[in-house]
Amino acid sequence: MDPYQILGISPSASDDEVKQAYRTLSKKYHPDANINSAHQAEYTEKFKQVQNAYKTIIDSRKRGFTNQSYGTGTGGQSQSTYNYQGNEQAAFNDAAAYINAGRFQDALNTLEQIRSRNSMWFYYSALAMNGVGNNATALEYAKTAAQMEPGNLQYLFLVQQLQGASGQYRSTQQAYGSPFAGTANCCYSILMMNLCLSCCCK
Repeated sequence: MDPYQILGISPSASDDEVKQAYRTLSKKYHPDANINSAHQAEYTEKFKQVQNAYKTIIDSRKRGFTNQSYGTGTGGQSQSTYNYQGNEQAAFNDAAAYINAGRFQDALNTLEQIRSRNSMWFYYSALAMNGVGNNATALEYAKTAAQMEPGNLQYLFLVQQLQGASGQYRSTQQAYGSPFAGTANCCYSILMMNLCLSCCCK
């Protein structure tokens, strides 16, 4: 869903206009302002949409994205087009930060703007794909990263984890809210630590 539409503003709106629209709608739909209202559930959902829309716009602008267009994709799901204005290493850093924060779709959006499809791109994409539940593509990307850089134990380790524990990831994802929950959590923590180290050291 187009975050600008939710806030009722244009993509060319200034930051101040974005904040003003956010404050106005937040006050209107805030749950505390609609206690015992017949539309309380509807307004609560709208309030959440407003919060998410504002966060999406502000985060995108902070990270060097400019919104170009929002349309409706297949299945009625909204799609967005971004233009990354930073360098590729900055984009990789952003993707790593999103993955560590569990914001896997944001990581994928960032990675899509990187032209270089190197081993790091496939590695980060594998982590993000697994995070959104697309385990088959995650495994394919992890294998590609490992093939491009055969000596990288980090990539090989991810391939092994995706191959050996994909069923467990699926069974524990719903219960624990993480694609790497349960006994695989330790392995995931190691991967995330390595990801941060590799990101910070480049």
